[in-house]
Order: sequence, then structure tokens, then C-alpha cells
Amino acid sequence: MEDRAPVSSVSQQSISQSSTNRRFAGRGAWVLTAYGISGLALFGLLAYFFSDFIAH
Repeated sequence: MEDRAPVSSVSQQSISQSSTNRRFAGRGAWVLTAYGISGLALFGLLAYFFSDFIAH
């Protein structure tokens, strides 16, 4: 029975570490999404001004 106590605490520690890692794992995807949306908005703005420049 004494052998099982450290195993339980180690598994509990690994569970808490994996939940912590899982919480921050998607941060890079959100940053890339924000950069992608910003890039599309900038491209749209540049396309608008370029087409306005060509039209005049």
C-alpha cells in the first residue's frame, strides 16, 4: 500500500501539468488567426486604395 501513494501523487501531478499545457496549447493558433485577419484587412484596404488610384 505504501508503494501506491507516490504513484498516485505522480499521476496527479502529471494530470495537472497536462491540463496546464492543454490550456495554453491553442494560444499559437489564436495568434496566427489574429495575424491572418489583420493581414486580410490590410490587403483589402490596400486593394481598395489601389483600385481607387487606378480608377482616377
